[in-house]
Amino acid sequence: MKKLRIEERIESLDKRLANAEAYIEKGVNVRNDSWLHLEDWTGRSGHPLWMKNHMVPRTRKARAKLEATLDRIAAKEKDRRSHKRRPSESRR
Repeated sequence: MKKLRIEERIESLDKRLANAEAYIEKGVNVRNDSWLHLEDWTGRSGHPLWMKNHMVPRTRKARAKLEATLDRIAAKEKDRRSHKRRPSESRR
């Protein structure tokens, strides 16, 4: 279940990065109506330089952390499976 949620988050970050790359190529500055500018993180509004220098690197870093978490989960699962296959010390 945890693995599935992390994969969904990675997919959403990929969509945001794709939106940001397309937005940066346009070179326009679409203003967001919200004073918090939380929608700027979706990659559809904001200043192109802010996106290029701040949003995209932070999003890539967050994606890398999630991928590392998936790797750790996979390693734990593999260790658990191999540990269950080993004969116990008392049976030798």
